[in-house]
Parts: sequence; C-alpha cells; structure tokens
Amino acid sequence: MRTAIIELAKSWDPYWRKKTTDKSHPVHQLILQDIPNELKSWHKNPEKYIFKGSDGQGNILRTPWVATFNPEITKSATTGFYPVYLFRDNMKEMVLVIGFGATQFEEKYGRGVAFFEEVGRAVNGMQSSSSHLLRVLSPSVRDRLSLKPAVLDSSKDFKLRAYEKCSIYGLPYSLERLPSDEELKSDYLEIIKLYDAMSGSLLIPSEEDYVLEETTAPLVPDDFETLEFVPAKRKKRKSGGSSNTQPSKRYSKSSDKVGRVGEEYVFNAEKDTLMKAGRKDLASKVIWHRNYPENRTPGWDITSFETNGEEKFIEVKSTIGKSITSIILTPNEWKMAQIYSKANKYQIYLVSKVLGKPQVHVLKNPAKWVDEGTLDLEVDSYLLNLSEETSEE
Repeated sequence: MRTAIIELAKSWDPYWRKKTTDKSHPVHQLILQDIPNELKSWHKNPEKYIFKGSDGQGNILRTPWVATFNPEITKSATTGFYPVYLFRDNMKEMVLVIGFGATQFEEKYGRGVAFFEEVGRAVNGMQSSSSHLLRVLSPSVRDRLSLKPAVLDSSKDFKLRAYEKCSIYGLPYSLERLPSDEELKSDYLEIIKLYDAMSGSLLIPSEEDYVLEETTAPLVPDDFETLEFVPAKRKKRKSGGSSNTQPSKRYSKSSDKVGRVGEEYVFNAEKDTLMKAGRKDLASKVIWHRNYPENRTPGWDITSFETNGEEKFIEVKSTIGKSITSIILTPNEWKMAQIYSKANKYQIYLVSKVLGKPQVHVLKNPAKWVDEGTLDLEVDSYLLNLSEETSEE
C-alpha cells in the first residue's frame, strides 16, 4: 500500500496534465484496481463493503480519491458519508477522512455560499451526534484525529474545496513521511470501526436529514414531461445461488421528507399539465391524499385525470439519486394495483433526482407487468404476531 501511494504521488502530475483519463495508464490502474484491492484484502468480511477509486469521468480530476462504501449508507461518492483517501493538490499530503458526498449538497444548494454554509452545518451536526462513538478508536488514533476541514486545495478548485468542507473526521499524512504498511492498515481499520459505529447508530441523522432541511418541491418546468418506464437489465441468478441484492438503506425520518417532496412535485405537475391542456375543471379536482383527511390512504398518493377526463391513481416513489431500481409497496398499495389492473388506472410515478431537476418515469399498470412475468414481486418482510389468538366471548 505504501509503495502504491508513493508511486501514485510521484506519477500523478504528468498523468493529470494529459487532461483525459487513460484506462491503459499505470496510474489509472493504481487508483481503480491496485489500491482498492489492497484495501479489500485488509478486511475479514470484504463483502460488506464496496471499494472504489476514481481519477475522473472523462476529464481527470485535480486529485484522485479511493473510498470504501457501506451499501446500507451509500453505494457511490455522490451521497451518504464514507471513508475516503483524499490527496492535496501538490500530492505531498494525504488524508483519510470520513466525509459526506458533496454532490447531494451541490444539487440542492449550488456551488455558492449556501453550499459551504449548509455543509458546514451538516458536519457540525454529525460531529456532535457521533462524538460519543469516538471511544471505539484506539487512544493513538483518537489523539491524531482532526475535526477540522481537510486541507487539499490552493488552486480554488471547487471539488477540492467541497471535499475539504465535507470532511467530518480526518487522519492526515505527509507523503514524505508516510508510515509503514502495518500502520496504514491499522489506521484504516480503526476508521472503518468508527464508520461502522456511525452507520449502525440510530442516534445519528442521515445526510438526507441535513440536505432536506427546509426543502420545498422543485418548480415544475414549462417543458415538463413524463417518460415511459423501461425495466433495467438484470443478471439472472445462478441456480441455488443467493441474491446479491444489497441491504436496503437504514430508515430515517428523511425517507418521508423525500416522499413528500416527490409527491408535491407530481401533484403540481399533474395540475399544471391539465391547466395547459385547457382542463381547468379537472385540475381543480386533483387530490393529494396526504393533505386530504376524508380519504388519506386509499392505496395511492394522488388522484388525477387524463385530459379526456378518465381517472388515474398515482403512487409516487422518489429518490435523491439518479435512478430507482426497486420499490416497497404496502399491502394496500399492491391490493389497489391489482383491483384497478383491468381498468388500467393504477400508475407508479418514479421520481429520481428529486432535489435537483427531477425526472419522472411512469410505470402504468404494475400488476400487469408482474402477471406477464416482466417484473418480479418479492416478499420484503414478514410480520410475526407475538400475541396468541383467542376467541371472543
């Protein structure tokens, strides 16, 4: 590991000046394969994590990064929080941080003052919520742990400044005095221990709780349109093999906030679409059931209309990410999807990038897709009733 990092630091500047990533270049191999694989080899249970490095997507980043993701928190560098090796722009210093993904804040607040203010608030909140967990660290690591932003940038590169500000905890290193492989491994596993404690703590708000604070639904654009749902390709499971589906993200109250924002966006979009079609009469009848006490949980979120006046029942599923690969339906939602299957009235609106520029894919008549075998419906959980049934007198 030590040799790989030193080689990366020595070779980075000439590679960076090439401007575009080169998959055949040794530096690219170091970042995307060699260092992540070394981190993987340090774990007793590497299947619990995703190991990933990046030198950029097309254009080379000012400095590279190599991260470890807990899939229950995040599967990419854009969201959640995770341990990551970051490098200073002069490639003379490196820091192992647990930090937020910057993109989730950038999509909400842009690249101005609000971004840095909100990230700073989130970092302070996370440090306050997780300070009691620092006891899992050895005294040596705890004494060297920095609560200040990482120092990475002298060139005003936004990404580096964002990485700095997103740092929650950090262990800095001088690459000229880089410790031994044994020390690097020990430090890394200590940080993973803290990350695991933070990931499993119910006392710590999720990053979405910070990003979603005071969030309102995005404005519906003048050129709003829905996209037809197209199922993604999925690898077939080997006979007798287990599913490689990752565990679902831990629940937090932010899940309801994401849902509310998505529902409000679709509610406004439906009304706006009908108004533009000259159906003001129908627009006034669109119901957002969350705010409709007379019928709050019919088995869908929004009752709306086609421009010809036919009803449609819309269940909204939202994410701050770029795509939705699976959804949870309540028993009542699935029951209604089946009841209205023949009438073709039940639709699921899949809203991605809900905090930025939302994209809406419409899955019409989901029960029909399942009946035809195109989509799979799986049992997500079971209810074990712990009371004994008795007959009423």
